[in-house]
Amino acid sequence: MDPLSDIISFLRLRSYLVGGFEAGGSWSIGFDAHEAIKCYAVAAGACWIAVDGAGEPVFLQKGDCFLLPRGRPFQIASDLNLPADDWRGYFLGAEEGKLVKLNDGTGVTVLGGHFALAGPHAEILLGMLPPIVHLRGETDRDTLRWAFERMRQELTDLKPGGILVAQQLALMILIQALRLYLDANTGVGWLFALSDQRVGAAIKAIHREPSRRWTVETLAAEAGMSRAGFAAQFRQLVGESPIVYLTRWRMLLAGRRLDHGEPIGAIAHALGYDSESAFRTAFKRVTGTTPRQHARSPGQRGAVRFLVQSGP
Repeated sequence: MDPLSDIISFLRLRSYLVGGFEAGGSWSIGFDAHEAIKCYAVAAGACWIAVDGAGEPVFLQKGDCFLLPRGRPFQIASDLNLPADDWRGYFLGAEEGKLVKLNDGTGVTVLGGHFALAGPHAEILLGMLPPIVHLRGETDRDTLRWAFERMRQELTDLKPGGILVAQQLALMILIQALRLYLDANTGVGWLFALSDQRVGAAIKAIHREPSRRWTVETLAAEAGMSRAGFAAQFRQLVGESPIVYLTRWRMLLAGRRLDHGEPIGAIAHALGYDSESAFRTAFKRVTGTTPRQHARSPGQRGAVRFLVQSGP
């Protein structure tokens, strides 16, 4: 698999809700901080959104999509100068998949949902995204809007297999939103580095063969660059050295194997370490806990330290 697919394969949906609202006249709704990723598509009309710590408000028009990956409080309104009503008065207890009506319910239609991802691995993706991701590309936005509408239909029709279809659509929405964001933006981190042909080739090689005894020289050869030029460009784009990235990725793989109950010695060998001792040392350095401690407490927070540091 490619690196983005590798990371997505670690993710599991813990919960998800899909719906949206129709609004008319003057309205303003305030939302608290949230753990889930919120993703929306404006199907009709236009409105404003202001996210705490995200800078200037964003004007949303028909066809726009936006992603809120950081869980910060936000206000969405026809006019941001209006006092914000508490979201609970409209949305708490609303039926899954249904559109909530604000005022007369005509003029603005927003389809959306929020998805809570299980495990700490989500932070390797979400930690490098801004508080709001505003997507404007017309062709690919159609895919997102179709996915939202299809998910809403699956959750309201309750046909056999509908929940599984909804789960797959939720991941599809996340991946498509990430693709659109990468196409339109630059930044520091492995996710952005995938867009660079040479450094991206080295990252793909690491993910393809994580157990290989990679060196800066051999990774530079994969990138078709000199050792010095590759090392500098990798650090500039990813924010860390190639070997540090390699080690972090190996430890993420190791954590998943430990969660599945695999023996420490077998994991060390599978990831290219000469000895359990060398593997244990690397795991403790990267995650802040020993492999045995991790195995005894699956999902514990030690791995998060690695994942958060992988961002910019």
